[in-house]
Amino acid sequence: MVESMPMPKWRNFAAWSAAGAIFYTLAVWSFSALLHKDSMSAIFRSTQVVALLGLALIASTAVTGFSNRKRPISPRTVRNFVIQNAVAIIAGLTVIWGFSALARRGAVGVSEWAAAVTGSTLILIACIGTLAVASAHTSASFVDDEAAREDMLERRRLFVCSFAWTAACGLLLILLALAGPGGPVSPTAALAVALALIAVLTALGIAAWRLSDELGRTLSYETGNMAFYMVLVFGGGWAMLAHLGFVIRPAPLDWLNLFVVLLFAASFIVVGRRKLLTR
Repeated sequence: MVESMPMPKWRNFAAWSAAGAIFYTLAVWSFSALLHKDSMSAIFRSTQVVALLGLALIASTAVTGFSNRKRPISPRTVRNFVIQNAVAIIAGLTVIWGFSALARRGAVGVSEWAAAVTGSTLILIACIGTLAVASAHTSASFVDDEAAREDMLERRRLFVCSFAWTAACGLLLILLALAGPGGPVSPTAALAVALALIAVLTALGIAAWRLSDELGRTLSYETGNMAFYMVLVFGGGWAMLAHLGFVIRPAPLDWLNLFVVLLFAASFIVVGRRKLLTR
């Protein structure tokens, strides 16, 4: 009997890097053409822009190849890659366009930009994850790994609660970013909606905890423990340097954004330490 051997990782890396290079190059060209017909010629007239764009494309293709080195190349996986990245790019450009318009009016500062980017990223992750859970029930599943697909089917309520919690957290950050000085949302309305979102976050957190198994609750404990020390190191370090006059003082919105970013960073570290991020 002859066993079928999976494609070597270096071949997967090369194949996905090539796919990423083609996709991102076409994406840059398409959006440049949509914005202005002479935008590509304007880009190539500036050597600095060409260099930055080239470095960004090289970095993105390298990340694509490395992150997908264990993912087999097939029409289904390529389709999922194109759909997920197209949604991410369109959403990112929409957020940049919207907040750039507000920035031109002087309604968005650096802290608001950072919170908006973090919130938009969380909402995007929640939308893609929810789409994956919904597609797991159909033949056109966006989940490549069959074991992961079965896990989503068995624990779909937990996944839905977790993604809804992530989306609500992102909405809260975007709301607070829009409610800054000169922002389009009034502080009173922002406070009312923020309290409602906090209530939703609390309810979803309790529901996710009850639906979690022993491993999930252990990961939650470890994530909270690691997030505490990360906040102490990064947040406390920033506050100390700001108190001594070496850096600017963090704004209240910076602290909220920092808490959320470090919480999700800690969750990825904890899951990665247990080898649960491997395909």
